[in-house]
Amino acid sequence: MGRKKIVILGATGSIGGNTVKVAAHLADEIEVVGLAARNNLNELARQVELLRCPHAVTSNADALDQLRRLLPPYCTAAAGDEAMIELVTRPEVDMVLCAIVGTGGLAPVLAAIRAGKDIAIASKEILVMAGEIVMAEAAKYGVRLMPVDSEHSAIFQCIEGRRPENVHRLILTASGGPFRGSTREKLEHVTCEMALKHPTWSMGTKVTLDSASMMNKALEIIEAKWLFNIDAERIDVVIHPQSVIHSMVEFIDGTILAQMSTPDMRFPIQYALTWPHKRPGGVEAFDFRKYAQITFELPDRQVFPALDFAYAALRQGGTLPAVMNAANEAAVELFCRNKIKFTDIWRIIDKTMSAHIIIKHPSLEEILAADCWARDFAGRINP
Repeated sequence: MGRKKIVILGATGSIGGNTVKVAAHLADEIEVVGLAARNNLNELARQVELLRCPHAVTSNADALDQLRRLLPPYCTAAAGDEAMIELVTRPEVDMVLCAIVGTGGLAPVLAAIRAGKDIAIASKEILVMAGEIVMAEAAKYGVRLMPVDSEHSAIFQCIEGRRPENVHRLILTASGGPFRGSTREKLEHVTCEMALKHPTWSMGTKVTLDSASMMNKALEIIEAKWLFNIDAERIDVVIHPQSVIHSMVEFIDGTILAQMSTPDMRFPIQYALTWPHKRPGGVEAFDFRKYAQITFELPDRQVFPALDFAYAALRQGGTLPAVMNAANEAAVELFCRNKIKFTDIWRIIDKTMSAHIIIKHPSLEEILAADCWARDFAGRINP
């Protein structure tokens, strides 16, 4: 067999950048045939040269000339949403890794699935918005969805080769973010700079802020439901500040399997790309001397209500998860612009979800309409 040919969407972000490192490390097995990003075109061009990638796309249609000037002659440049879809559906592509933050990855991922491409999925929003549709399309076209999030990769590795009926519950771990142990009163005065100081992981702005509010874990609960076909009441969350146990699975006999590693996103990225094989990773091995203690605690859902939003969205279903996600994205943007307080993020999500008239088993068009409605509604709320 030849090298696996992949496309990386969101190449210049945190996950995308780590995927480029993994691909460079595994150059004998992985060939990157396409890279896509919206901004940071200088970094995109650097990645093209590192990997000698033949195709590059920016989703910003106005940036095509700039991208062309930056790229070497062996790499074609394209721009816009249609160019992104054309890239992921090229006949030579085997797998698409989607690391686009937000909802922009939904259309290209669906197009890639319908073209028979396997998906390595790092964009939580795709399954949060349209999990029912995405999983149905994946089954219809016989493609595999591989989790890239460290939590879902951990669960996948714990249940791999085991009977589904033997799984009792999934236990997602959370670092607790920078405000673990804070009171609601203290959180009223949090700034964006404070919220971006994550104690464990180095991530992009949106994911880091979601981690601070625990909305990141809310999205992961919904993602886990679709990836592993499990009811919401069998998905739990525990706080694990050291972030070395990435998630756990409890079986019906009461035993628990946990997946551990040094907190480095290259581990789950590499496994998504090389499954079913393990390969030497070129990353730091686990050092027990650094982690003499590992601890767990339950999340304070009175102070951090985000998890309740996820369970409510799954319980009521339909368009509500998409509305929850869109309201969060709108609120996070307002917080970044110093228009609202940190705690207003939860208030805006709650009010938007409460006002929404749910459509059960929605079409993609109805999901996208609900997403637009939620963004508009959330942006007009006076929290």
